[in-house]
Amino acid sequence: MNITSKYKNDLDWFIGFSEGDGSWQVDNTGKPIFIINQQDPQTLYKIKKLIGYGTITGPYFNKNAINSYHRYRVANLKGTEKLIGIFNGNLVLFKTKHRFSEYLDAFNNYYSEIGNDINKQIHFDNKTIRPTLEDAWLSGFIDSEGCFNCVVVKNKITKEPSTVSLRITLVQKSEPEVFKYLKSLLHGALQHEVKKDAYRLSCNSVKSRNIILDYLLKYPLKSKKTIAYSRFKKLHVRITDGKFNWRLENRRARQRLFTLASNINKDIY
Repeated sequence: MNITSKYKNDLDWFIGFSEGDGSWQVDNTGKPIFIINQQDPQTLYKIKKLIGYGTITGPYFNKNAINSYHRYRVANLKGTEKLIGIFNGNLVLFKTKHRFSEYLDAFNNYYSEIGNDINKQIHFDNKTIRPTLEDAWLSGFIDSEGCFNCVVVKNKITKEPSTVSLRITLVQKSEPEVFKYLKSLLHGALQHEVKKDAYRLSCNSVKSRNIILDYLLKYPLKSKKTIAYSRFKKLHVRITDGKFNWRLENRRARQRLFTLASNINKDIY
């Protein structure tokens, strides 16, 4: 990523998170607005502190009135200028580049029309950016779009639980080039759901899981997904490190392992 700042890792994380959960919008007056909706307000407060602008409101309730969410919103001139400086030339996904370019056009038009002195028009930087294992973009993207899964596998003959199957997944619609690149970077398996035009990257192998877990040690998650990650990592170690083989042989220890697997995403939201 092209950011130079003492907060580079935090900003790279923020860009990755925004490309998963952020929304670049233009209201009916032509004003550009940036929004992130999240069930976990603490993540939004971390973002507000990092950016220095924006408001957090909520909770709001979905139609089913069960799940609630909070909203981070930036709509003022200085905050929007700050966000443009962060996003412009640093976005990875094609769809977010398109949405951001419309947001940037709205910024240029809106503040020119109402007479604000913004010095000059800001041009959209459409350079190709690829995240690496040496920046925090992927950490932010996993925080927004990643999922840590664990399935208890039963013995085909006895039908008793025998082991666990682990995988980390990322899903995105209409991003073939980026996801083919991520497949190579993470040594994962890529599937294309044709009807939805969705790409699913699955990191099932020990090698690909190790790549991600080692990466997240250096560039930690910042949301409540850290809880699932911690449980996932514990399971990964227990089934891959020979020192813990006894846990799959001892009935009581094996049951604790299966319970942890079943609860991997419990109480996150």
